[in-house]
Amino acid sequence: MRKEIKITSIVLLILVFSLLLSGSVLAQEEDHYGGTLNAALQMSVAHLDSDNSTDSMITAMMNHVYEGLFEFDKNLKVHPYLAQSYQVSENGLVYEVKLRENVMMHNGQTMNADDVVASFKRWLELNNGGKLVAPHFDQVEKIDQFNVRFTFNDPYAPFLNILASPVSNQKFVVRAEEVIDEFGTDVIDRHVGTGPYKYEEWVPDQKLVLTRFEDYTPSPRESSFFAGKRIPYLDKIVFNFIPDAQVRVSGVQTGQFHFAEEVPRDQYQIFEMDENIKNEIIYPDRMSMLIFNSSEAPFDNKYARRAIAYALDFEELGYAMIGDPQFWRLESALHEKGNPWHVPDAGEGIYGVYDPEKAKELLDRAGYDGQPLVILSGQDNQMERQGAIAIQDQLEKIGIEVELQLFDRPTVVEKRSKPDGWHMHLSPFIKVVPDPQIHQGWTGTNKWITNWDSKDSRQMDQIFAEMLREVNSVPVTCKILEMI
Repeated sequence: MRKEIKITSIVLLILVFSLLLSGSVLAQEEDHYGGTLNAALQMSVAHLDSDNSTDSMITAMMNHVYEGLFEFDKNLKVHPYLAQSYQVSENGLVYEVKLRENVMMHNGQTMNADDVVASFKRWLELNNGGKLVAPHFDQVEKIDQFNVRFTFNDPYAPFLNILASPVSNQKFVVRAEEVIDEFGTDVIDRHVGTGPYKYEEWVPDQKLVLTRFEDYTPSPRESSFFAGKRIPYLDKIVFNFIPDAQVRVSGVQTGQFHFAEEVPRDQYQIFEMDENIKNEIIYPDRMSMLIFNSSEAPFDNKYARRAIAYALDFEELGYAMIGDPQFWRLESALHEKGNPWHVPDAGEGIYGVYDPEKAKELLDRAGYDGQPLVILSGQDNQMERQGAIAIQDQLEKIGIEVELQLFDRPTVVEKRSKPDGWHMHLSPFIKVVPDPQIHQGWTGTNKWITNWDSKDSRQMDQIFAEMLREVNSVPVTCKILEMI
């Protein structure tokens, strides 16, 4: 039953680990202050305004410049950050937030309620997270210099989790009011926040340079993930955009870069032999999903969707997509262990059960007529491309005709937004999802993955509507199970 919750539109396949390569200068255990960190990143971004994009790389870099009103700790529990405390009315409609005082901004001014109100209004209008909140929201108002009131038209349980969301730039960050007055809804190119580093230089497709903010005001809380005290050890951080993996690697080997992300995993053993390089298998931040187009046959039928789960050997897919198993693991639950929304037996009896004969039986039950199935995936990303090819191979082995369509990323995004022309889509997604309500920006009627009106999309709308009213995950899960 619980597997059906996911398989309505998405099957979670593989949790991906990334490999980080660092020079020996970073291998020291003791604290080290000063100096410049040169990082080699895989992809550039179009701009640095997180409210105007869902490109999570923007937030990854600009988290050094901007901070949230609320932030998550390592257990994905939300805490006040630029906020000092908050109160919620008994009816759940009013949030009164007290701000930390004497928090310095990069323009030399003290952060106050005017900055928060201006930032929130812009976030509400432009940001993907803000657009989730907006239909339920009434007004934000300044009570005094360090107190702000948020009022809703109806209860909205995931409000704080959305404010702190690390997914797709949904996080609400505080910007200087003067900058918002200057740029309005246009893309901001003058960045004034409260973070430990200041914006210094941005050269599109080349680099972003940040420098230490000497008047930074750290949180008094103990450090934990995004929550708590942040220490600006470095004088300067330079993010270099280097699309060629071998150039990133050689840059670390020669000392040009101190670390590189997304390096070739098949060269791991070579890196291990170099005493000047430290390999880091970092905390997994991506999960690979197989998305079904449930607006048309055959995947408008749940038995056809379930059949694909039985038809695929997930371990074989893991090796095909990534290779060495120390860089990936299989996981059936959308929310990992420790998250209050974690379902430990998600997909029990279905997920990871390779049974081709069962798959054929379910396809017959679904009335599958043998039509070719179109897999839509990216050709630029090696993991996506190899995964799609492996899925095609496995399905064809049991007699399913498959048409593989590989395109560049913009074309894939454009094609997957349409209700026809494809049946399955393989893509990586951000893994750290503290609240399932965040997925409301992805699935449901007129959303950016299922951008159409169908039975399943309307059902997802109903599920999300039920979730809005409950903070506790147990009754919400029960309600979802009743609907499926």
